[in-house]
Amino acid sequence: MKQFIQLITLLVVMPIQANTSIVVDILTSENFSSRYHEFLAGRSPLELEHFYPNTKGSHIEIIEMVLLQQALSLGGESRPLEFRPQPAVNTLEYSALIAGDSVLIGRSVWHEDIIDLKGSLFVSEPLVEVGQYEAGLYVTKRNVALQDLPAERLDQITVVANPRWQVDWHALNNLPVNLISFIGPWETMLNMVENQVADAMLVNFSVSESLTMNFEGREYVPINNLKVLLPDSRHFVVSKRHPDGERVFRALNKGLRILKERGTIERALRESGFINSRVAHWKPVNAAMLPTNVRSGR
Repeated sequence: MKQFIQLITLLVVMPIQANTSIVVDILTSENFSSRYHEFLAGRSPLELEHFYPNTKGSHIEIIEMVLLQQALSLGGESRPLEFRPQPAVNTLEYSALIAGDSVLIGRSVWHEDIIDLKGSLFVSEPLVEVGQYEAGLYVTKRNVALQDLPAERLDQITVVANPRWQVDWHALNNLPVNLISFIGPWETMLNMVENQVADAMLVNFSVSESLTMNFEGREYVPINNLKVLLPDSRHFVVSKRHPDGERVFRALNKGLRILKERGTIERALRESGFINSRVAHWKPVNAAMLPTNVRSGR
């Protein structure tokens, strides 16, 4: 009788567990949810083999949402993902992950930002390797005088940056630019460039043919032939205190290794424009920050 009751209980519970989704936090800012669906255009994220940008843009966060699902699936995790928009302050401070209220974030993070949180977080295989993340010094398109500024004259410009973005701040501190420290929204910093409070801002390169970034009808362009290398790797992080944390982490890491071996991650970063072929021959103004083995392999 006891075995019969256990069997009935198992049959009742199993369908419920099978339908349980993995809740993943994403940022509410920049409308990632709608842009993610626009990028998929009805396609299954598990079946995508190519990652070319569409007219709505395929920002790195969108590509990461796809790669995250593919990695988990390849790692043996069959449950679907449910993306849950969260305010930036909660996500960026990792408080929900540390408390075990959330299992993971749907985007990669800098290793430097979570190095002191490894007691609370599992850190995945790198999605972006050291030296792969390149960014431009963006100025307003109307500021023609700065668009061809040579590297030798970087000490003549001001660049606004958030010191809490440690990797950006570290990279810019290794340039001869004049830094303006500002703790606040990315959009406000861009307004400072627009209103000439600062000359430039560090931004990952646009996927447009001309590298022009359009924001709310205003256009910004990078200083020609100069690029900044961000000297860190990016990883997914998973909560150690969440009941599903270890299971999800094992599947994620296994899947990421498979994607890397297949060349899917490299292809996704290149096809999406994150690794931008248009700036492949531009001069890295802070290459000395990278480890010697990375520099020699560029």
